[in-house]
Amino acid sequence: MEDAAFKAMYERGYRTWCSLWEKTAAEPQGEVSWGDYLCQLETAFPCHPAFPEDLSVDISISNVAFVTGTSTWGPMQGSCDLPSFDQEFLTFVATNRPTLLSVSEESPRWFGEEDDHIAVLFLAWTYILSARWAEIIPGAIGPEYNSNEAIWTDSNFSLDKRSNTSIIDLGDVDDDAARWWAAVLAVDGGWNTSIPRDDGPTLHSLWHTKIVSQPLILTRSTKSHHNPTQHRPPASFTVALRYLTDYCEHHQVFEQSHAALAASLLLPAARYDNAKVQISTPRFRQKSESHKTSRKTLAWTHNLDQLDRLLALSCNPVGTKALLTSIFFEPGVECNICGAWLEGTFAFLDSDTMKDQQLLLRVLMKRDPALGFLWLGAFIIGGQARSLGQGRAAWWNIDLNTAAWTGTLMSFIQEPISAIPSEAGEISRADEMRLLYLCHDQPYTGPPLFPWAPFGSTALTDTNLDVRVHAQCNTSHGLEYKTLTWRCRDGKRTTTAIPHLPYRAKNGNPTNTNISVDYDKLNQEEDDNSESITRNVFVWLREDGFPVAERDIREHEWIDNLDDDDDGGPITGDALSTVGGNLHGWLMKTITTRCNSL
Repeated sequence: MEDAAFKAMYERGYRTWCSLWEKTAAEPQGEVSWGDYLCQLETAFPCHPAFPEDLSVDISISNVAFVTGTSTWGPMQGSCDLPSFDQEFLTFVATNRPTLLSVSEESPRWFGEEDDHIAVLFLAWTYILSARWAEIIPGAIGPEYNSNEAIWTDSNFSLDKRSNTSIIDLGDVDDDAARWWAAVLAVDGGWNTSIPRDDGPTLHSLWHTKIVSQPLILTRSTKSHHNPTQHRPPASFTVALRYLTDYCEHHQVFEQSHAALAASLLLPAARYDNAKVQISTPRFRQKSESHKTSRKTLAWTHNLDQLDRLLALSCNPVGTKALLTSIFFEPGVECNICGAWLEGTFAFLDSDTMKDQQLLLRVLMKRDPALGFLWLGAFIIGGQARSLGQGRAAWWNIDLNTAAWTGTLMSFIQEPISAIPSEAGEISRADEMRLLYLCHDQPYTGPPLFPWAPFGSTALTDTNLDVRVHAQCNTSHGLEYKTLTWRCRDGKRTTTAIPHLPYRAKNGNPTNTNISVDYDKLNQEEDDNSESITRNVFVWLREDGFPVAERDIREHEWIDNLDDDDDGGPITGDALSTVGGNLHGWLMKTITTRCNSL
């Protein structure tokens, strides 16, 4: 029965995440280490493109600058002779406003209560990424210092009124390094990288950040010089990396530096959402002089290609947000019942078992460990709430380019098309949509917005000619990424060939059938998620009208509020299609048998 199908999908969602929790809870107890996830930063997504030299930067819009390219797609190798097609690709590289940063005692601490350097390291990375950005992006200048500086302990500043203020020990640093730290940790921002314009506001790097909370206080061991003045040359990318490495060696916080880099990569996404970022106030434990570990270089100067890939990924907020929400996609879950899957998912994630934020983060990371460092970065800056909210509502976008470059399964549209026997008279609607997009005729030149597949089958005689031809042409079909061509200055093009990556499977397939499911959140009557996604899917699929066999679907309350001139409009064709079984409630009432007339 339909109630049983909805309940079964709810249980599937609940048990999937409960099984991930069981694996997490079985790990050794003690202080959480994020090292296994953070070390991936040095090797993650080796096929993600970096920005080439001499990009053409478009500054025609007043508040952003962006660069563009064309990604080329086509049928998988060994398929039939379907032609390749191009998709426009756009990513931001500058903005007119900074992201606001609050340093707060209320923010969670991800590396223990007594030794928290994340805010310091995060601000250092915003400078370093911006400095590298200025070396790559044509027309960008900087970094440049301004008159804003952090406060030094020997300045006229009273600490007694600010009991929560931490004094940041920079160690034995020279005047140039001290001036750099004073700029990096200044309230309202002590440095800038930008793209100046003759007309319109100056555009800044996407990691341009301003502290809007209490000042950070600096101290250093060096006493032979006065505190640094403004008149020091700004640190280059390479020099700034060295200053950061010295700080990490002084405090032995190399792992925290990787975490701060992960967090800084999510800054453009926070800016895209117009969100304020909040990070924990620094805290420092008393260092033991007897415990001194060897120097560990950050080595990004020797791994610059990887840092450039991460920088390009960071500039694409749509892509990074799509990577985060991809963990809520489940292959085989169809649009009309995706709400049940998500109800079960969040019934567990919202449960008392998952109240601890570190445990929640670890479980989310287990779903797709390759994305773990991004989820940690999102939690550090408070950006996880947006992704969790979009997951709960089933309302997130996909980014097929980023999915291909990172090997991430985001949507049913990426999955291969099933082989169809020559005697078959129908095709699943999911495969119909895949073929429509692969054939790429109007009006199917854009992919479906959301990841959930349609339900049921369509009679081949009810499909368009391209689908009919390729459904039974005896070759394999599937969407495959080919190349990316960047638009460069003076009309030039730079093409990067990237191998097609296999898509990673998601973890969480429940092996424990004895998991007890909490049904308190089960609510089939108000399944708004399935309703909105189903409507969107059929608007895309039936752009040219519904076949007669789908009259009950077209006239159902989930669909029939389309305007008369909407894309879902008329009912056409023969009455040959089937809805299929194992579906959510209303669909069970609209099954149309295969016949020649209504």
